[in-house]
Amino acid sequence: MRILLIGIGGAGCRIADALCLQDLQSRSLRCIDAVAVDSSADDLNALQTIPSENRIFFQSLDPFHTRVTPDALPHEEIVTRLHGLDPGDIDALVIASGLGGTMCPLIPDLVRILRDRMTEPVFGLLTLPCEREDEAILERAADTAAALAPLLDGTVLYDNELWYHRAAESWKDSKTPGGADPEFRFPWQKQATSPVTVSSGYSGINTMIARQISLLLRAGEVSDRPMDESAEVALDSGEILNTIRGMGWIAIGYGREHLPALNPDLIARLRPAGHSVQESHLKASRLVAMARKAIDEGISVSCDMKDAQKALILVAGPPSELSMRGYMTVRHWIDRSISGQEVRSGDYPISNTRYIAILIVLAGLSRIPRIESLRGKT
Repeated sequence: MRILLIGIGGAGCRIADALCLQDLQSRSLRCIDAVAVDSSADDLNALQTIPSENRIFFQSLDPFHTRVTPDALPHEEIVTRLHGLDPGDIDALVIASGLGGTMCPLIPDLVRILRDRMTEPVFGLLTLPCEREDEAILERAADTAAALAPLLDGTVLYDNELWYHRAAESWKDSKTPGGADPEFRFPWQKQATSPVTVSSGYSGINTMIARQISLLLRAGEVSDRPMDESAEVALDSGEILNTIRGMGWIAIGYGREHLPALNPDLIARLRPAGHSVQESHLKASRLVAMARKAIDEGISVSCDMKDAQKALILVAGPPSELSMRGYMTVRHWIDRSISGQEVRSGDYPISNTRYIAILIVLAGLSRIPRIESLRGKT
């Protein structure tokens, strides 16, 4: 699935930059072109991946009105850059932003302009602020969420409060009785040696978002896969769009496990008779356990799975590690659990990896408790 990505404000630009970096790391496939829009020159200069010609800096030139207003957003320049990046096979436009930032009130007007000037569906990739943020930030987040809900074709939500809480719990559980600070893992990082800080936390969340969204986009490009990595059940961009388009709030559950690096020839020689049956069962059980953990501990924003109208399941990893039995068990579980009738699924074989991952999209969520909590504060 190929997208044009627009980062708005500091948080949105950093999310877009992380996605572009993840996209560049895919040697065989590119899915993202991005534009970054911000009123901070320092923040734009700090981006690492988005080309400088696609970074749009703006401030009001009126000395008596320095506050950013919707009229100050350079709509024409944004649309011109997007048209210049569109090779003709773009599936969607995606706006990345942190709800509550000073620029997020500008997004509704931008969405209207994009709908008038471009034909692709427009989705949101938005983060919710932490509870400890200033009241003005929480109020802006609530107002912008309410304004964008009827305008966007769908909105993927990530809750910073939820992920900070998970990281803090991970740190607390890893403390040794003697008071030493052992190494521990964030949900999104291989290693960490200190509690979450503001900068490291947001950077980690952005990396996590990029990994998940990038996997979904690559899996939708079935025609560009190498012949030795063809999926048993292929997803395409149309199926992804049919799952999320017109579905309002969207949550993503994600789980990933590292596979031990073992010599397959040695394993074959040491493997006892009948071991393949047991191994098949273990692979299926692992996938089912990962799916449950993705929903219970790896969901992007707290929600009730029963509330979802549509769902999509994607499993990825080395072909020999992907269990069709486990895959079908997960599909039946999701099919029985959501309120709607549409469940799409597919596998994405990747030979040159030592990880196995599962991603579950829950779309059409009518109730997000964190959104309701933000609205209750205004």
